[in-house]
Amino acid sequence: MVIYTKREFAQEVFIMRKVRHKNVVQFIGACIKAPHLCIVTEYMSGGSVYDYLHKQKGTFKLPSLLKVAIDISKGMNYLHQNNIIHRDLKAPNLLMDENEVVKVADFGVARVKDQSGVMTAETGTYRWMAPEVIEHKPYDHKADVFSFGIVLWELLTGKLPYEYLTPVQAAVGVVQKGLRPTIPKHTHPKLAELLERCWRQDPTLRP
Repeated sequence: MVIYTKREFAQEVFIMRKVRHKNVVQFIGACIKAPHLCIVTEYMSGGSVYDYLHKQKGTFKLPSLLKVAIDISKGMNYLHQNNIIHRDLKAPNLLMDENEVVKVADFGVARVKDQSGVMTAETGTYRWMAPEVIEHKPYDHKADVFSFGIVLWELLTGKLPYEYLTPVQAAVGVVQKGLRPTIPKHTHPKLAELLERCWRQDPTLRP
C-alpha cells in the first residue's frame, strides 16, 4: 500500500498519462475523488523483480539477465528522452508481465526535468541512490544511471545492496568512502566494466 500526498498523486498521474512504451507499465486510468485516490495500470502477473530475486529466490543466468537489463534500459531511455527522471529506480519498481517482459513502474517521485535540467531534492531509496542525490547536489538523469548499475548488480547476485549495513550507513559509505557493492569474481568482464561505469562518482563519466 502506497501512502500518497495529493500532490504526489497528481504528479504520478500527470507523468503516467504522458508515457506509452512497452517497457513502462501502462496507465489505464485514475480515480481522483478523495479519499479514494487510486491509479489503475495494466496487470503485471509476474510481480516485481525484487520479489523474484529475494522472495522466490530466483536467479537470472547471463542471457536472461541481459534481456531484463535491456528491457529496463529501453524503458528508462524512453523516459529520459521525454525529460522524465525516475529518481527511484530499484528492483521493487520493476515489474514482470506473463511473458517475463520487464517494465518500469512507480512514478511517485518521478519528475519532468525543468529547463535548467538539474534538481537538488533528495529522493529515492538510499541503497540505490546516487551520491549526488544523497548530498543534495544538482543532478540529472545520470542519477538514474547510477541506480541502474545497482539494479544490474542485484540481477547478477540476487542480493540486497549493502545488506549488512543500514540504509543510512550505506548512504554515508557511498558518499564519503566511495562504497560500492562487490562485483563477483566470475562476472563477465564487459558486464563488470558496465557496472563500474554506471556507478562512477562523477556523473559525467557514467554512460
